[in-house]
Amino acid sequence: MVIGKIVKSDSHINYVCQIFGPREVDIVPRPADYAFGRFVRVAIRAGEYDESMPFKQLLGSSSEPVTYAVGVIYDTILQNPAYGTLGPRLSNEAQLELFSPDYISEKAVLIYVIILGTMEEQQNADGSVTVLSASHGIPPLSLELDSEIETMNNEEVRAFHFFRDPDRPDQPEPYLQMGYLPHIIAQRSNLLPMVVLRIIDQLERLFPHNLALLSIVKRNFAWRLKVETTG
Repeated sequence: MVIGKIVKSDSHINYVCQIFGPREVDIVPRPADYAFGRFVRVAIRAGEYDESMPFKQLLGSSSEPVTYAVGVIYDTILQNPAYGTLGPRLSNEAQLELFSPDYISEKAVLIYVIILGTMEEQQNADGSVTVLSASHGIPPLSLELDSEIETMNNEEVRAFHFFRDPDRPDQPEPYLQMGYLPHIIAQRSNLLPMVVLRIIDQLERLFPHNLALLSIVKRNFAWRLKVETTG
């Protein structure tokens, strides 16, 4: 589901996105669609990545893959420029919608997204989608303004975290990977440790056979958050 578009960036991996409002899309996003810790993706228009880029885990091959930047929502801002303007109005919002249909509301919902990695997908002839590759870490290309941002379903989130190493015959089975944790830890935001805990909660549901490993990571981050909070 497409929920908004990129309107600003604070860094190479931190983006501000505006959620679509009424009359901008057919299905207006609900608050649950852009909830804290929700995985999202943005199609990269500038082209594909080099096959030799590090940390890339190849899951297949395709002649025309579509590349997405994968991120997670870690903050929400409600913007209302009219706040603090308490003077009388000649028309209320309902009358403006009726008599001035070209009136532009300046109210907006902004979300902050941190990019965690990339995915390549291919559309199959039967309408299904095949995930060709996934990589964790900082992508070399930046996103573009007005690029649409869409939510990811459970299968896409699972594919983003389920890697297979074709170059390691001793490990033929796919395994759970969270290679984006180092650059999340390096960011200065009090909400990012909380979003990591939210991500782990999601992965516990998607990978029940990895509960032991995820519980260790969860305890470490919970302890880190407690220490940083107490100073």
